[in-house]
Amino acid sequence: MKKSKFLLTFMIALILLTACANSSSQESNNSELPNNSDVEKTTEPTDSNNSETEKAIVSVDYSSDDILSKYTSFTGFIDFEDENSQEIIFTTNVPVKDFKFIEVGYEEKDTDVVFFKDKVLYSQEELTPEKPFTVSWMEQGSIPNRGISYIDETDTTRYFYIIMSGEDGSLLLVEFENE
Repeated sequence: MKKSKFLLTFMIALILLTACANSSSQESNNSELPNNSDVEKTTEPTDSNNSETEKAIVSVDYSSDDILSKYTSFTGFIDFEDENSQEIIFTTNVPVKDFKFIEVGYEEKDTDVVFFKDKVLYSQEELTPEKPFTVSWMEQGSIPNRGISYIDETDTTRYFYIIMSGEDGSLLLVEFENE
């Protein structure tokens, strides 16, 4: 019973957060959200000789023949062998190190839900713009259970879980702190 109340509360909060994000963007007269093809470039000095580094942006989308035809090769992993599974693709604008497809766990702490990397399901040394990563994936339930991690351009390990948008069904990567 307590777990059911928690899941219901979590889903309501997720829906309200999504709705609030959409209403604030409409109020600012921005009727269109950026799509995956819009890439924001950020440059920051990395050392004393003022060289610039582009900010790493990793994206997820449903895989299709149109998307895959843009690449000469890709790496893949089968997470689910089920007729209902879908193939998704991870792409990046710049190379990222120590790319991992992970199982995401969660626990309740006080009134919050805390996500953490439970275990590594697949890893590779680097994800590059020229060679994306595909996964046969199936969303299970309303609480995220799969995600990715990688080391970005600042040598920071970043963690994201995968969730489906309640608005249009697109896939989103949501960053979390690994606890």
